[in-house]
Amino acid sequence: MNFNFTTKSYGKETILGPINLTLIKNQIIVLMGPSGSGKTTLLKLMAGLETDDHQYANKNPKIGMMFQEPRLLPWKTVKENIEMAGPSNHLLKELNLENAGILYPRQISLGMARRVAFARALASKPDLLLLDEPFASLDKERVALMQSLILKTKEKLEIPMVITTHDRSEAEALQAKIYRLEGRPASLISVD
Repeated sequence: MNFNFTTKSYGKETILGPINLTLIKNQIIVLMGPSGSGKTTLLKLMAGLETDDHQYANKNPKIGMMFQEPRLLPWKTVKENIEMAGPSNHLLKELNLENAGILYPRQISLGMARRVAFARALASKPDLLLLDEPFASLDKERVALMQSLILKTKEKLEIPMVITTHDRSEAEALQAKIYRLEGRPASLISVD
């Protein structure tokens, strides 16, 4: 799976320079960089939610995305939020959410909400999984749980994943290929 973007600007400021990224089956790529470096923007380009400056948009419909915020619909239960993307029963079990299926987002913790968002991204049976800061605001125990779920998913589905984080130890725990977004406009620099 190849992604080639020219540049991405907001107004007169060019955020991303040319980006060329090739993903292979069963690979985790971690994008690192400071806040504002373009990590989320790059994921949105890959997901087809934004276009680059030449109006190229990825048209692959089989992308699952987990946003920085869980973005759960408050009027739907956990089960209904997942089922917006696909069947949920096996995911509820695999992600230890069986007892939460009838609860509403306001009734669950942030850690659980992140697992629900992860389940929703998986429910669409994607060819590529994009996870934007999946460990943000989680304690060490919940980070370890999410890392375990990501690694199990990698082994089971054998799909590529692109994950953003600020923390190199999180990337190393995922045995990922690490890239940094550096400069303005930002370019991808391989870290390993």
